[in-house]
Amino acid sequence: MKAREIAEFVGGELRGDGDVEITSVAGLTSAIAGQVAFVEKDLEHPETAASCLIVPTDADTSHANHTTVIAVSNPRLAFAQVAAVLHPRKRRGAESHTTAVISKTARIGANVFIGAFTCIGDETSIGEGTQLRAGVMLGDNVQIGNDCLLHPGVFIEDGCSIGDNVVLHAGVVIGADGFGYVRDAPDTSAEAAATPHQVGGEYLKFPQIGTVVIENNVEIGANTCVDRGALGETRIGAGTKIDNLVQVGHNVQIGKRCVIAAQTGISGSTVIEDDCVIGGQVGFGDHARVKSGAIIGSQAGVLPGKIVRPGVWWGTPVQPLDEFKRQNAHLKGLGRLRSDVRELKRKLGQGSDD
Repeated sequence: MKAREIAEFVGGELRGDGDVEITSVAGLTSAIAGQVAFVEKDLEHPETAASCLIVPTDADTSHANHTTVIAVSNPRLAFAQVAAVLHPRKRRGAESHTTAVISKTARIGANVFIGAFTCIGDETSIGEGTQLRAGVMLGDNVQIGNDCLLHPGVFIEDGCSIGDNVVLHAGVVIGADGFGYVRDAPDTSAEAAATPHQVGGEYLKFPQIGTVVIENNVEIGANTCVDRGALGETRIGAGTKIDNLVQVGHNVQIGKRCVIAAQTGISGSTVIEDDCVIGGQVGFGDHARVKSGAIIGSQAGVLPGKIVRPGVWWGTPVQPLDEFKRQNAHLKGLGRLRSDVRELKRKLGQGSDD
Protein backbone atom coordinates (compact mmCIF):
# COMPACT_ATOMS: atom_id res chain seq x y z
CA MET A 1 0.00 0.00 0.00
CA LYS A 2 1.11 3.55 -0.62
CA ALA A 3 1.15 5.89 2.35
CA ARG A 4 -1.78 7.88 0.97
CA GLU A 5 -3.80 4.66 0.69
CA ILE A 6 -3.05 3.86 4.31
CA ALA A 7 -4.05 7.37 5.39
CA GLU A 8 -7.33 7.06 3.54
CA PHE A 9 -7.95 3.56 4.90
CA VAL A 10 -7.52 4.62 8.56
CA GLY A 11 -9.06 8.08 8.14
CA GLY A 12 -5.84 9.85 9.11
CA GLU A 13 -4.08 13.07 8.16
CA LEU A 14 -1.17 12.49 5.77
CA ARG A 15 1.97 14.54 6.41
CA GLY A 16 4.75 13.96 3.90
CA ASP A 17 5.22 11.88 0.77
CA GLY A 18 2.04 9.98 -0.02
CA ASP A 19 3.75 7.87 -2.72
CA VAL A 20 5.94 5.98 -0.26
CA GLU A 21 5.37 2.25 -0.75
CA ILE A 22 4.72 0.25 2.44
CA THR A 23 5.07 -3.55 2.37
CA SER A 24 4.78 -4.56 6.05
CA VAL A 25 4.49 -3.40 9.66
CA ALA A 26 7.15 -3.45 12.37
CA GLY A 27 8.06 -2.19 15.80
CA LEU A 28 9.33 1.33 16.12
CA THR A 29 13.00 0.51 16.83
CA SER A 30 13.28 -2.51 14.52
CA ALA A 31 11.52 -1.06 11.47
CA ILE A 32 13.40 -0.58 8.20
CA ALA A 33 12.66 1.19 4.94
CA GLY A 34 9.36 0.09 3.44
CA GLN A 35 7.74 -0.57 6.81
CA VAL A 36 5.19 1.31 8.92
CA ALA A 37 5.42 1.67 12.71
CA PHE A 38 3.41 3.59 15.30
CA VAL A 39 3.85 5.67 18.43
CA GLU A 40 1.21 6.40 21.04
CA LYS A 41 2.89 9.52 22.40
CA ASP A 42 5.12 12.18 20.89
CA LEU A 43 8.05 10.99 18.79
CA GLU A 44 10.19 9.61 21.60
CA HIS A 45 12.18 7.60 19.00
CA PRO A 46 12.54 9.95 16.03
CA GLU A 47 15.57 7.96 14.83
CA THR A 48 13.40 5.10 13.55
CA ALA A 49 14.15 3.86 10.03
CA ALA A 50 10.47 3.24 9.26
CA SER A 51 9.26 4.83 6.04
CA CYS A 52 5.95 5.73 7.63
CA LEU A 53 4.81 6.46 11.18
CA ILE A 54 1.29 6.42 12.59
CA VAL A 55 1.15 9.00 15.37
CA PRO A 56 -1.38 10.77 17.59
CA THR A 57 -3.21 13.70 16.04
CA ASP A 58 -1.52 16.23 18.33
CA ALA A 59 2.02 14.84 17.94
CA ASP A 60 4.84 17.20 16.99
CA THR A 61 6.19 15.67 13.76
CA SER A 62 8.59 18.43 12.82
CA HIS A 63 11.59 16.26 13.77
CA ALA A 64 10.49 13.05 12.02
CA ASN A 65 13.65 12.83 9.89
CA HIS A 66 11.81 13.07 6.59
CA THR A 67 9.61 10.08 7.49
CA THR A 68 6.07 10.19 6.15
CA VAL A 69 3.60 10.57 9.00
CA ILE A 70 -0.09 9.69 9.34
CA ALA A 71 -1.85 11.36 12.28
CA VAL A 72 -4.86 9.61 13.82
CA SER A 73 -6.77 9.70 17.10
CA ASN A 74 -5.89 6.11 18.03
CA PRO A 75 -2.51 5.02 16.59
CA ARG A 76 -2.59 1.50 18.06
CA LEU A 77 -5.98 0.78 16.51
CA ALA A 78 -4.97 2.22 13.13
CA PHE A 79 -1.75 0.18 13.19
CA ALA A 80 -3.71 -3.02 13.87
CA GLN A 81 -6.09 -2.24 11.01
CA VAL A 82 -3.19 -1.72 8.61
CA ALA A 83 -1.46 -4.89 9.84
CA ALA A 84 -4.58 -6.91 9.08
CA VAL A 85 -4.37 -5.76 5.45
CA LEU A 86 -0.59 -6.05 4.96
CA HIS A 87 -0.35 -9.37 6.84
CA PRO A 88 -3.53 -11.28 6.01
CA ARG A 89 -4.24 -14.60 7.67
CA LYS A 90 -2.51 -17.47 5.87
CA ARG A 91 -5.03 -19.32 3.74
CA ARG A 92 -4.64 -22.65 2.03
CA GLY A 93 -6.57 -23.59 -1.07
CA ALA A 94 -9.39 -26.11 -1.14
CA GLU A 95 -7.86 -29.50 -0.37
CA SER A 96 -8.53 -32.70 1.53
CA HIS A 97 -5.38 -34.52 2.59
CA THR A 98 -5.20 -38.21 1.74
CA THR A 99 -4.76 -39.11 5.44
CA ALA A 100 -7.93 -37.29 6.54
CA VAL A 101 -10.81 -39.45 7.79
CA ILE A 102 -14.14 -37.92 6.78
CA SER A 103 -17.54 -39.43 7.51
CA LYS A 104 -19.71 -40.09 4.48
CA THR A 105 -22.49 -38.10 6.16
CA ALA A 106 -20.35 -35.01 6.81
CA ARG A 107 -21.22 -31.86 4.86
CA ILE A 108 -18.21 -29.91 3.59
CA GLY A 109 -18.64 -26.39 2.17
CA ALA A 110 -16.76 -24.82 -0.72
CA ASN A 111 -13.08 -23.85 -0.47
CA VAL A 112 -12.46 -25.83 2.71
CA PHE A 113 -8.93 -26.96 3.59
CA ILE A 114 -8.67 -30.28 5.46
CA GLY A 115 -5.17 -31.05 6.69
CA ALA A 116 -3.31 -34.25 7.40
CA PHE A 117 -4.71 -36.72 9.94
CA THR A 118 -7.89 -34.70 10.42
CA CYS A 119 -11.00 -36.61 11.51
CA ILE A 120 -14.57 -35.41 10.82
CA GLY A 121 -17.48 -37.25 12.42
CA ASP A 122 -20.97 -38.20 11.32
CA GLU A 123 -23.43 -35.44 10.36
CA THR A 124 -20.83 -32.77 11.01
CA SER A 125 -21.08 -29.59 8.93
CA ILE A 126 -18.19 -27.32 7.89
CA GLY A 127 -18.88 -23.90 6.36
CA GLU A 128 -17.29 -22.29 3.32
CA GLY A 129 -13.67 -21.18 3.46
CA THR A 130 -12.91 -22.85 6.78
CA GLN A 131 -9.38 -24.14 7.39
CA LEU A 132 -8.79 -27.33 9.38
CA ARG A 133 -5.08 -27.71 10.03
CA ALA A 134 -3.31 -31.00 10.73
CA GLY A 135 -4.72 -33.24 13.44
CA VAL A 136 -8.02 -31.45 13.99
CA MET A 137 -10.64 -33.80 15.46
CA LEU A 138 -14.34 -33.09 15.04
CA GLY A 139 -16.95 -35.32 16.67
CA ASP A 140 -20.43 -36.13 15.46
CA ASN A 141 -23.07 -33.45 14.81
CA VAL A 142 -20.57 -30.60 15.12
CA GLN A 143 -21.43 -27.36 13.33
CA ILE A 144 -18.55 -25.18 12.08
CA GLY A 145 -19.33 -21.83 10.43
CA ASN A 146 -17.75 -20.02 7.50
CA ASP A 147 -14.15 -18.75 7.34
CA CYS A 148 -13.04 -20.36 10.59
CA LEU A 149 -9.42 -21.31 11.33
CA LEU A 150 -8.77 -24.36 13.50
CA HIS A 151 -5.06 -24.76 14.24
CA PRO A 152 -3.36 -28.15 14.67
CA GLY A 153 -4.62 -30.42 17.41
CA VAL A 154 -7.97 -28.75 18.04
CA PHE A 155 -10.62 -31.12 19.43
CA ILE A 156 -14.32 -30.36 19.19
CA GLU A 157 -16.57 -32.95 20.80
CA ASP A 158 -20.01 -34.14 19.70
CA GLY A 159 -22.85 -31.68 19.27
CA CYS A 160 -20.94 -28.41 19.67
CA SER A 161 -21.58 -25.36 17.50
CA ILE A 162 -19.01 -22.85 16.22
CA GLY A 163 -20.00 -19.59 14.48
CA ASP A 164 -18.37 -17.73 11.58
CA ASN A 165 -14.82 -16.34 11.55
CA VAL A 166 -13.80 -18.18 14.72
CA VAL A 167 -10.10 -18.87 15.42
CA LEU A 168 -9.16 -21.77 17.70
CA HIS A 169 -5.45 -22.09 18.39
CA ALA A 170 -3.48 -25.30 18.82
CA GLY A 171 -4.67 -27.70 21.48
CA VAL A 172 -8.03 -26.07 22.18
CA VAL A 173 -10.61 -28.55 23.47
CA ILE A 174 -14.28 -27.67 23.05
CA GLY A 175 -17.01 -29.78 24.62
CA ALA A 176 -15.19 -32.04 27.06
CA ASP A 177 -17.24 -33.19 30.03
CA GLY A 178 -17.68 -30.67 32.81
CA PHE A 179 -16.32 -31.34 36.30
CA GLY A 180 -19.56 -32.33 38.02
CA TYR A 181 -19.98 -35.10 40.61
CA VAL A 182 -22.47 -36.05 43.32
CA ARG A 183 -21.21 -37.84 46.41
CA ASP A 184 -23.01 -40.95 47.54
CA ALA A 185 -23.71 -41.41 51.26
CA PRO A 186 -21.05 -43.55 52.98
CA ASP A 187 -21.94 -47.10 54.00
CA THR A 188 -22.51 -47.02 57.79
CA SER A 189 -23.43 -50.68 58.21
CA ALA A 190 -21.66 -52.86 60.72
CA GLU A 191 -20.19 -54.95 57.92
CA ALA A 192 -18.67 -51.88 56.30
CA ALA A 193 -17.33 -50.63 59.62
CA ALA A 194 -15.61 -53.97 60.19
CA THR A 195 -13.82 -53.79 56.86
CA PRO A 196 -10.28 -52.41 57.21
CA HIS A 197 -9.63 -49.18 55.36
CA GLN A 198 -13.26 -48.97 54.27
CA VAL A 199 -13.87 -45.79 52.29
CA GLY A 200 -17.48 -44.71 51.78
CA GLY A 201 -19.22 -41.96 49.91
CA GLU A 202 -18.01 -42.50 46.38
CA TYR A 203 -18.40 -39.74 43.77
CA LEU A 204 -21.00 -40.36 41.08
CA LYS A 205 -20.67 -38.40 37.86
CA PHE A 206 -23.49 -35.92 37.22
CA PRO A 207 -24.72 -36.06 33.60
CA GLN A 208 -22.63 -33.95 31.23
CA ILE A 209 -24.86 -34.11 28.16
CA GLY A 210 -25.23 -30.45 27.20
CA THR A 211 -23.35 -28.56 24.51
CA VAL A 212 -21.07 -25.61 23.74
CA VAL A 213 -22.08 -22.67 21.55
CA ILE A 214 -19.36 -20.29 20.32
CA GLU A 215 -20.67 -17.25 18.48
CA ASN A 216 -19.10 -15.31 15.58
CA ASN A 217 -15.66 -13.65 15.64
CA VAL A 218 -14.41 -15.40 18.78
CA GLU A 219 -10.70 -16.21 19.18
CA ILE A 220 -9.51 -18.78 21.74
CA GLY A 221 -5.85 -19.25 22.66
CA ALA A 222 -3.76 -22.41 22.74
CA ASN A 223 -4.64 -25.21 25.16
CA THR A 224 -7.76 -23.52 26.48
CA CYS A 225 -10.63 -25.83 27.44
CA VAL A 226 -14.34 -25.03 27.21
CA ASP A 227 -16.48 -27.70 28.89
CA ARG A 228 -19.92 -28.65 27.66
CA GLY A 229 -22.98 -27.80 29.71
CA ALA A 230 -24.18 -30.39 32.17
CA LEU A 231 -27.77 -30.30 30.92
CA GLY A 232 -27.85 -27.00 29.02
CA GLU A 233 -25.17 -25.09 27.16
CA THR A 234 -21.89 -23.31 27.73
CA ARG A 235 -21.86 -20.16 25.58
CA ILE A 236 -19.18 -17.69 24.47
CA GLY A 237 -20.54 -14.46 22.98
CA ALA A 238 -19.62 -12.82 19.70
CA GLY A 239 -16.32 -10.95 19.52
CA THR A 240 -14.92 -12.35 22.78
CA LYS A 241 -11.17 -13.05 22.91
CA ILE A 242 -9.78 -15.69 25.29
CA ASP A 243 -6.07 -16.19 25.96
CA ASN A 244 -4.05 -19.41 26.30
CA LEU A 245 -4.56 -21.88 29.14
CA VAL A 246 -7.99 -20.72 30.27
CA GLN A 247 -10.50 -23.15 31.80
CA VAL A 248 -14.18 -22.44 31.12
CA GLY A 249 -16.42 -24.70 33.20
CA HIS A 250 -19.77 -26.22 32.36
CA ASN A 251 -22.79 -23.95 31.86
CA VAL A 252 -20.63 -20.80 31.97
CA GLN A 253 -22.12 -17.89 30.02
CA ILE A 254 -19.61 -15.38 28.63
CA GLY A 255 -21.02 -12.31 26.92
CA LYS A 256 -19.98 -10.37 23.85
CA ARG A 257 -16.66 -8.54 23.40
CA CYS A 258 -15.07 -9.83 26.60
CA VAL A 259 -11.29 -10.20 27.01
CA ILE A 260 -10.01 -12.96 29.30
CA ALA A 261 -6.27 -13.35 29.95
CA ALA A 262 -4.23 -16.52 30.46
CA GLN A 263 -4.59 -19.06 33.29
CA THR A 264 -7.99 -17.82 34.36
CA GLY A 265 -10.30 -20.49 35.76
CA ILE A 266 -14.07 -20.03 35.52
CA SER A 267 -16.18 -22.43 37.58
CA GLY A 268 -19.51 -23.83 36.48
CA SER A 269 -22.58 -21.65 35.94
CA THR A 270 -20.65 -18.40 36.26
CA VAL A 271 -22.01 -15.54 34.13
CA ILE A 272 -19.70 -12.89 32.66
CA GLU A 273 -21.76 -10.24 30.90
CA ASP A 274 -20.81 -8.13 27.86
CA ASP A 275 -17.67 -5.97 27.58
CA CYS A 276 -15.82 -7.27 30.64
CA VAL A 277 -12.04 -7.46 31.01
CA ILE A 278 -10.57 -10.30 33.09
CA GLY A 279 -6.86 -10.29 33.98
CA GLY A 280 -4.58 -13.31 34.13
CA GLN A 281 -4.91 -16.02 36.79
CA VAL A 282 -8.29 -14.84 38.03
CA GLY A 283 -10.23 -17.58 39.81
CA PHE A 284 -14.03 -17.71 39.78
CA GLY A 285 -16.17 -19.74 42.16
CA ASP A 286 -19.33 -21.29 40.82
CA HIS A 287 -22.47 -19.22 40.13
CA ALA A 288 -20.60 -15.90 40.28
CA ARG A 289 -21.82 -13.04 38.09
CA VAL A 290 -19.74 -10.26 36.54
CA LYS A 291 -21.83 -7.32 35.37
CA SER A 292 -21.24 -5.61 32.02
CA GLY A 293 -18.22 -3.32 31.92
CA ALA A 294 -16.44 -4.72 34.99
CA ILE A 295 -12.64 -5.00 35.00
CA ILE A 296 -11.01 -7.61 37.26
CA GLY A 297 -7.26 -7.41 37.88
CA SER A 298 -4.81 -10.29 37.72
CA GLN A 299 -4.82 -13.02 40.38
CA ALA A 300 -8.10 -11.84 41.88
CA GLY A 301 -10.40 -14.37 43.51
CA VAL A 302 -14.16 -14.19 42.97
CA LEU A 303 -16.06 -16.17 45.59
CA PRO A 304 -18.99 -18.45 44.67
CA GLY A 305 -22.18 -16.50 44.07
CA LYS A 306 -20.39 -13.13 44.18
CA ILE A 307 -21.81 -10.30 42.05
CA VAL A 308 -19.08 -8.07 40.61
CA ARG A 309 -20.56 -4.74 39.53
CA PRO A 310 -19.14 -2.30 36.93
CA GLY A 311 -15.81 -0.75 37.91
CA VAL A 312 -12.25 -1.92 38.57
CA TRP A 313 -11.80 -4.79 41.05
CA TRP A 314 -8.78 -6.55 42.53
CA GLY A 315 -7.63 -8.87 45.29
CA THR A 316 -8.86 -12.02 47.03
CA PRO A 317 -11.67 -11.94 47.86
CA VAL A 318 -12.27 -9.51 45.01
CA GLN A 319 -13.07 -5.94 46.05
CA PRO A 320 -13.18 -2.46 44.50
CA LEU A 321 -9.70 -1.26 43.54
CA ASP A 322 -9.69 1.69 45.98
CA GLU A 323 -10.50 -0.64 48.87
CA PHE A 324 -7.82 -3.09 47.73
CA LYS A 325 -5.22 -0.31 47.63
CA ARG A 326 -6.25 0.88 51.08
CA GLN A 327 -5.92 -2.59 52.59
CA ASN A 328 -2.63 -3.18 50.82
CA ALA A 329 -1.27 0.06 52.26
CA HIS A 330 -2.33 -1.06 55.74
CA LEU A 331 -0.56 -4.41 55.30
CA LYS A 332 2.63 -2.69 54.22
CA GLY A 333 2.45 -0.59 57.38
CA LEU A 334 2.27 -3.57 59.76
CA GLY A 335 6.04 -3.74 60.19
CA ARG A 336 6.21 -0.11 61.23
CA LEU A 337 3.23 -0.59 63.55
CA ARG A 338 4.94 -3.56 65.21
CA SER A 339 8.08 -1.49 65.82
CA ASP A 340 5.99 1.34 67.29
CA VAL A 341 4.17 -1.02 69.65
CA ARG A 342 7.45 -2.59 70.84
CA GLU A 343 8.89 0.85 71.49
CA LEU A 344 5.76 1.90 73.37
CA LYS A 345 5.88 -1.25 75.54
CA ARG A 346 9.54 -0.60 76.29
CA LYS A 347 8.78 2.94 77.41
CA LEU A 348 5.98 1.64 79.62
CA GLY A 349 8.35 -0.84 81.27
CA GLN A 350 6.66 -3.91 79.85
CA GLY A 351 9.63 -5.25 77.96
CA SER A 352 9.91 -5.78 74.24
CA ASP A 353 8.28 -9.19 73.85
CA ASP A 354 6.35 -9.72 70.65
